[in-house]
Amino acid sequence: MKISGTKFILITLLIVLIPIYGNWELLLRGEKTEGVVEKTIEEDAGMLRSFYSIITYQTNQKQYALKGPENVEYQIGKKFPILYMPDAPENSIIFSPRGIYVNRFTSAAVVLFILWMAFYLSFSPKSENRKSKKEWFKPNSCLNKKKLT
Repeated sequence: MKISGTKFILITLLIVLIPIYGNWELLLRGEKTEGVVEKTIEEDAGMLRSFYSIITYQTNQKQYALKGPENVEYQIGKKFPILYMPDAPENSIIFSPRGIYVNRFTSAAVVLFILWMAFYLSFSPKSENRKSKKEWFKPNSCLNKKKLT
């Protein structure tokens, strides 16, 4: 099975874009506002301890809070652009590449990317410089003839 370069790039691009799918509605219909880091909280999950910066933002005369990235501590008072849904302001993200790309779909995209690379490399044609061990020891192989002469 041979996969053309165009198909390889297209499938790779689709896999890389999977995490953006998780925020597509916010990116298309969301509105921008400004959020401010209010405090940092710690959460215990068994033996693991994580901390989050709490970013608050205001819209429609109501205040909402958003957890920042896990184990990233921002200085209190730091401002961030926030993207939120007008009809559901609690649905929001930090408007940055990391905020857009890191979500529940990111781990699935990483696993799919690794599987895709393994599949592609296992079925890609061998180059002339890369011979298998069987070809090295064939009696009529051109490599053996070169060595004998």
